[in-house]
Amino acid sequence: MTFSVGARMSPAGARLLLAIAVLALFAIPMALPRAAAGEPGTTPFLSVRVDNVSPEVVTTTSQPIVTVTGTVQNVGDRPVRDVMVRLEDAAAVTSSAGLRTNLTGNVDQFEPVAQFITLAPELARGSAVPFKLSYPLRSTKDPSLGIEKPGVYPVMVNVNGTPDYGEPARLDDARFLLPVLGVPPDPSVDTEDALTAVVPPDTSKPVGLSLLWPIGDRPRLAAGAPGGTTPVRLIDDDLATSLASGGRLDTLLSAIEFATGPQVDPQGHVRLATCLAVDPDLLVTVNAMTGGYVVNDGPDAGPGTPTHPGAGQDDAVAWLNRLRALAQRMCVASTTYAQADLDALQRVGDAGLSSIAVTTAGDIVDQILGVASVRGASLIGDGPLTGPAVKLLSALGPQPDARGGKTVAIDAAEVSAASQADGGPATQGAADLSPVRYTPNVVASPFDPAVGAALAAAGSEPVSPSYLDPTLNVPLQHASDVARRQDAVGALMWRALQPGIEPRTEILVPPMAWSPQPADAQAILTATATMINAGMARPRPLTQVIAEGDAVPPQDVTPLPERDVGDPRGRFDDAVVSGISAVTGRLWGLTAALTTDERTGLTGYGYTAPLREDSLRALSQSVPPDARNGLAQQRLTTVSHTVDDLFNAVTIVNPGGSYTLATERSPLPLALRNNLPVPIRVKLDVDAPPGMSVTDMGEIVLPPGFLPLKVPIEVHFTQRVAVDVALRTADGLPLGEPVRLSVHSNAYGKVLFFITLTGGVILALLVGRRLWHRFRGQPDRADLDRPDPLEVAMRFDDDSEEAPLTRTPGPRSTRADE
Repeated sequence: MTFSVGARMSPAGARLLLAIAVLALFAIPMALPRAAAGEPGTTPFLSVRVDNVSPEVVTTTSQPIVTVTGTVQNVGDRPVRDVMVRLEDAAAVTSSAGLRTNLTGNVDQFEPVAQFITLAPELARGSAVPFKLSYPLRSTKDPSLGIEKPGVYPVMVNVNGTPDYGEPARLDDARFLLPVLGVPPDPSVDTEDALTAVVPPDTSKPVGLSLLWPIGDRPRLAAGAPGGTTPVRLIDDDLATSLASGGRLDTLLSAIEFATGPQVDPQGHVRLATCLAVDPDLLVTVNAMTGGYVVNDGPDAGPGTPTHPGAGQDDAVAWLNRLRALAQRMCVASTTYAQADLDALQRVGDAGLSSIAVTTAGDIVDQILGVASVRGASLIGDGPLTGPAVKLLSALGPQPDARGGKTVAIDAAEVSAASQADGGPATQGAADLSPVRYTPNVVASPFDPAVGAALAAAGSEPVSPSYLDPTLNVPLQHASDVARRQDAVGALMWRALQPGIEPRTEILVPPMAWSPQPADAQAILTATATMINAGMARPRPLTQVIAEGDAVPPQDVTPLPERDVGDPRGRFDDAVVSGISAVTGRLWGLTAALTTDERTGLTGYGYTAPLREDSLRALSQSVPPDARNGLAQQRLTTVSHTVDDLFNAVTIVNPGGSYTLATERSPLPLALRNNLPVPIRVKLDVDAPPGMSVTDMGEIVLPPGFLPLKVPIEVHFTQRVAVDVALRTADGLPLGEPVRLSVHSNAYGKVLFFITLTGGVILALLVGRRLWHRFRGQPDRADLDRPDPLEVAMRFDDDSEEAPLTRTPGPRSTRADE
């Protein structure tokens, strides 16, 4: 029916329109989001959380019943009826990718363990209800998980319900990995048969296990502070909380102290397998905090902005002393400085900056901790080893004190869900962890990225490393802390439970900015010790990893990895890279001109070193990918402003008036000012006008403060001119602002010279003429109009003898006339 605007409506039409409106109003709820049966709702209605799994690791001596407890909460906008849960499981994981892909996406691989259990007939908005599901691993009589042999098994808690205006559907699920090292007896059979039914793990081929325990953090030092700046400035005081009891760094240090102690690890197996991966930037920061520090008042504050005293000085002293004591009895290796991205560093193209990040990083660790760190390994961190990164390591050459003279890069292997969909190119679906030689100087000793990602997901701040292929990404915030802990323990045990996988080696690499809770750190270290003590693994020190990498034949060279591996979100923008390249080049030029201040001992290199390190902090991979470029650009902007200030701190003092030169060779007076705390080698650049020549003063060492100078010049004109004077480094970089001087010269140049010469000649001729006449006894014409001086003198003497003047007391006496 069509109605015209302004047309009169009949009573019957009005009643019909009202009826349609009423029907439409009642039909609105039916148009609300609806969940289809058998798949998650398009709108979240329920959320399931796993709170506890017991046992966390199944062994031959553990309880044969698995118990999962948790909570189901209504997080939607309407009540949900008939809330039910069911436990489901899948076959053991057979590929590295399966350690991640089984935790999200498709659920076809899961089979129900038992029937649904109704938790609540109706669950109101915001309400929650607990659940507890207990089933044996295997049973001939009762529902069970059906696990008959060791392995890592995906388990899922499935939640169904019927939301208002919807249909019954699977509204949420919670998944985790259950590691089974050995199958305990079946509780459904008699005891004698049960003992013979125990299934132990296969220990015939133990895995060589290496654990890099991270001691690192995100960059905390405020950007733009040169060396010698006291007190040190931090961007926030989160590091004080992290170093204090119960903090993140305290948890990491306490866990490894306990796990490698003589009482817990009497044979030293965990200690041999573990190496502390220490970030030099963290050591520099904590060491500076021990002397007192201040914290920026705002997140975007730069040099000169308000600060407040930091609260972590005492905690920094205590924590650093504990780390020094632990380093004396453990392996210690340095990461790249501030976990800088080597791919981005290669694009920056500064060999000096790359050397600081890789080659000299170990020297900082040795100096602060007082140990000799392990050399020869480059710990790549949380990013992929790309082709440009390999070129950078190869160009740097062997690390100092590195045995074998090669660089072994500890990096993530290339694994994606697609590559292992059908077993993949790696042996039996596992990531290939064999050492790979890319260049004569660089060998990669890879670790499984799926295992690394599972470790990174454990803790209070789960992250997805940049080296992880996007196809293996798992939603981290949805899973509970307990579920993510189970995934981490299951992932690190997976290879040891696969005796057919070669090579029998594994490196465990948590992220450098790892945030495990005490329970997470304890579970991972306990799992490591359990595998070693059970004979499933053996300690493989980092020095052995390096030796095995160096042993790869030189002729077995593999093509370089691609440039675009890993997560593209973690790649630094070209604008950041080009900006760092520009500011670093200027900074090296300034550093080359600086010298040492004999009063304080501060060197030019030490003065500018923190600014170069700021460039490495800007490229840190410890920052989440989504925030990397923004924080890098912010730090780069601050450093650029500081470098500009350093160049402007050395300048010529503008007199503000004019100079008047008395002669043609009068020097040009100048005053130079150096506001830097170290001397600098400079050169004057005088733009003289025609008719003025300037003597080059060469290289001038300008100390801190003022230095007056007299520039030798020669002027050949008489007028007022403008002279431009600029200051440059010894290599030609401009310093400060050029100064324009107004110079007035009174010199006559050649004219004055000829006038003076002519006057001298005339005077000599006149004197010669007088002497000529005098020697010849002839009167000079110039003397004809005046008496002879000799006659005047003789007459004066005669008058003096005849009437001498006398002085007597009393009235003046007079001479009597004759």
